[in-house]
Amino acid sequence: MSTTATYTCAVAATPDETLAEEQQRRTRAGASAIGAGALTFVGSLLVLGASSDFPVTRLLDTLRSSLEVGGGGPGPLARVVLYFDDNLALVAAARLVPALATALAGVALVLLYKSIKARDPKMGKIPLIAVISGAVLSVVAALVGTVSLVLSVSDFAGAARQSEDAARDVLRSPFTSGALSLTALGTAVLGVGLLLMARHGMRVGLLTRFMGVLGMIVGALFLIPQLEGSLPFVRIFWLLALGMLFLQRWPGGMPPAWVTGEAQPWPTQQELREQRAAAQAKRTGGGLEEKLRRPLRGRAEPPETPAPEPPRARPHPSSKKKKRKRR
Repeated sequence: MSTTATYTCAVAATPDETLAEEQQRRTRAGASAIGAGALTFVGSLLVLGASSDFPVTRLLDTLRSSLEVGGGGPGPLARVVLYFDDNLALVAAARLVPALATALAGVALVLLYKSIKARDPKMGKIPLIAVISGAVLSVVAALVGTVSLVLSVSDFAGAARQSEDAARDVLRSPFTSGALSLTALGTAVLGVGLLLMARHGMRVGLLTRFMGVLGMIVGALFLIPQLEGSLPFVRIFWLLALGMLFLQRWPGGMPPAWVTGEAQPWPTQQELREQRAAAQAKRTGGGLEEKLRRPLRGRAEPPETPAPEPPRARPHPSSKKKKRKRR
């Protein structure tokens, strides 16, 4: 997150300077977004793998362990801790890889903020603060929680007496539980920043309407991760698509704001209807004029006939009488 920490709010003075700066950071921004999408996918697979053989805790076993009623072997909570010890690398990776994906997503969003700010200097710092603080909090909390869990689980597995109380202390450790809460909080704050940034990016024309609306949906899903399911396909797709935008590989051509270096707001629905109506009228009118101008095929044009001369008026008889009198 060194990129986000050293961010300065310098704004390019001209569109050419904006495009030059974006060209320098284009590869880094695209790699960050695509890496975030790829690691989000890998992290989801790791979580599924870590939970596939997770020991099932039955209600009867839990009651027996709480009442300390006999039963050979470790209790249900002890089995959970021992499962963590047997799959320590997988459990640690399932926590750290999604945190790394969040960090890369934060880097990509900070670079997107720079492009939006260059085209809209009035944009506030709230989205930037939310993205940086959310990403940093998620990464630090995940790192601290993972280290705490690994140390506690290793101590429990090496202990001579593996009681349920000791296992409960491992699972309810302040560092472990607190880290999970802070990670969820950081993800939610990052989601707020993403939602705001997607809206601003759509306003200045850097994000298409599809990408802007989908980005706001992804931001909302950061707030309610339960709606995403085991594999967050919507988040993965949006991050990969953002990387394609950064790398100028958008199908159908780049949005104009990426080419001109200036804000190019997308037309409203009313403006789109007026443009379609004007284009339709132009096509219809142009076709009619061309059809009228085009000569009929296979027919000779009629020869031009001179206009008939008007008949000469005969002199009135009274005019002859007047001439005779004058003579």
